[in-house]
Amino acid sequence: MKASTTVAKKKAGWKTAVNIIGPIIVTLLTLVIAIEVGFRLFYQLIPIEVCAADPIIGTYTCQPYFEYDKPMRIGYRYTPNFKLEGLWNPANPYLANSEDSTAPSERDDSFEYRFVTDDHGFPNEPAAWQDQYDIVIAGDSFTIRTAPVTWIERLEQHAGQEILTLGAPSWSTLNQAEAIRQFGLDKQPKFVLLMFFEGNDIINAQQYLERKESGLDWREYDMQDVSFYRRLLTPHFITYLWQQLFPPEEEPSDYRYPVVANTEAGPIETVFKDVHLLPLSADYETLAASDEFTAVKSTLIALNEEVAAHGAELVVVYIPSKEHVLWSRVWDDVDVNNVLERTVTVTLSEGDSGRLQWEPNFLSYDRFSETTQAQEQLMTDFTSEAGLHFLNLTPIFWQGSIENGELYHYGDPHWNQAGNDLAADAIWAFLQSISE
Repeated sequence: MKASTTVAKKKAGWKTAVNIIGPIIVTLLTLVIAIEVGFRLFYQLIPIEVCAADPIIGTYTCQPYFEYDKPMRIGYRYTPNFKLEGLWNPANPYLANSEDSTAPSERDDSFEYRFVTDDHGFPNEPAAWQDQYDIVIAGDSFTIRTAPVTWIERLEQHAGQEILTLGAPSWSTLNQAEAIRQFGLDKQPKFVLLMFFEGNDIINAQQYLERKESGLDWREYDMQDVSFYRRLLTPHFITYLWQQLFPPEEEPSDYRYPVVANTEAGPIETVFKDVHLLPLSADYETLAASDEFTAVKSTLIALNEEVAAHGAELVVVYIPSKEHVLWSRVWDDVDVNNVLERTVTVTLSEGDSGRLQWEPNFLSYDRFSETTQAQEQLMTDFTSEAGLHFLNLTPIFWQGSIENGELYHYGDPHWNQAGNDLAADAIWAFLQSISE
C-alpha cells in the first residue's frame, strides 16, 4: 500500500512539474521566436546597442537591405527602390565605436534623413536611369547621405548636370572599379570619379580579395563559420534590457573620447573611430609592398585605360579620415595617449611581402605622426607615376578645419554639412581645372 502511494505521489509530482515547466518552456520559446521574427520583420526597431553587440548582427540582421552577387564582382549593393526616412543623429558615439569609450553627452545633431535607391540598388534619384551621364561617381559610405544636402547634390548644382552614383558602405577600390565597369562606362561620361577613403579602403581591399578567392558571395563568406547561437538576437536584446532596467552603479571614470582638436575657429570636440587608426599606423614601405596596395595599383591602372578608351577621364579623389585631419591639432597629453593606445604595429604576412597584418603594439607619438602621412604620400606618388588625375582632399580639409572648425560629425566619421559643401567645391574646381 505504501509503495503504491509513493508511486502515485511521484506520478503526481511529475505531472505537476510537467504542467508547470512545460508552459514555461513553451512561453520562453514563443517569446524567443517572437523577438527573432518580429525584429527581423521590423529591423528599424532593433536598438543600436543590440546592433553594435556583434558585427554579424550589425551587418546582416540590422541591415537586411543588401543584395550579394555571385560570382562576386561588386560584392554587394542595396536592394532596388529602398527607402529610409526619419531623424538621424550623427552625434551618437555608437556610430564610431560600439564600446563604452565616450563620455556621456547631451549633444544632438539630428536632422531629417532621407535615403533612397534607384532601380539598380544605388543611391540615386530619380529611380530610372538615363542613357547618358556626364559624371559617374563610385565610392563607399561617403556616397550616402550624411547631411541635409550631400556633396554629390551640391556638385550637381555646380555642374548643372545629373550625376550617376555607384556606391555602398565599406566598398573598396576593387568594388568601385567593378561597379564602374558594369554600370558606368556605357553611360558615356566625361568624368569618372573614384573615391579613395584612407580610413578603410586598404583594409577592405583585403576583404574583397579573400571573398573573391573563396568562390563564395560576400554574405556566404562571412556566415560560413558563424554558429546558430551567434545569429540570435534574443541574448543581445535581453542583455540590453537588463542594462536598461538595472544600469551599472559605477560609470567608467576615464573615457577615451571625446578628444579636443585645437583650431583657429575654436576647439573641436570629437570622437575618433578606432578602426580608422589601423591603416594610419602602417608605414610607407609596408603599405607599398602589400598585396592590397598591389591590387589597388593594378586595378586603377587597368581602369584608367578602360575609362580613357571610352573617351572619359578618371579622377581618383583621396578622402582623408577625421583622425588624420585632426591628429596634429590634438595637444592634450591625456587625449594624445588615449589615441596612441589604439594604434597598432602593422607588418606583412610573408615578412617583406604578403597581406597586411597587425598586432596591438601601439606606436610612439613621433612614429604615428609619420605613418599618418604614409598612405597619402603613397597614393600621391603612385598616381603621379601612373599619370592618373589625383585630387587630394587632405590639405583642403586640414586647412578648412583650422580656419572654420568642424567639418566632420562629432560621432559619425563622415562629413557634416560644411564638409559636404567643401568637398563639392573642391571637386568642382578640380574638374574645371582639368577641363581647360
